[in-house]
Amino acid sequence: MIYLDTSALVKLYIREPGSEDVQGWVISQDDPLPIWELQEMELVNALYIKVFQREISAEDAERQMERFRKRRREGFYFFPGLDRLTWIEKFFEIVRCTQEIGSRTLDIQHVAYAVLLKPLQFVSYDERQRKVAEREGLNVVPSRV
Repeated sequence: MIYLDTSALVKLYIREPGSEDVQGWVISQDDPLPIWELQEMELVNALYIKVFQREISAEDAERQMERFRKRRREGFYFFPGLDRLTWIEKFFEIVRCTQEIGSRTLDIQHVAYAVLLKPLQFVSYDERQRKVAEREGLNVVPSRV
């Protein structure tokens, strides 16, 4: 299983540098992708930001959100049943790195979630998040951003 942070998940829906790599990692494995509520919310907001920045139209954003929902219905994604208390405890173990890295709350939440899932790869294009994930022993790809 691989874990896509939101910077990578967006690349499945919007053509950006790195989109081909993300597509390749996703199709190279048979497991559905773990997704959770935060990622879905961040994906929707990222699409609306693209509309605001005039990179895509509102219609394009709606089409991509429907594409996500269709994939979810078809089993392309799954919602892992992780214990929220365990996830919060993991967050508080990791958060101390903010003193050195300047991590954002959502970045640490993603890493904590991924640490509990134990994916083979953690895919991220966010430098600070990548540093946190590496410190936590996750196999972070791509090797360079």
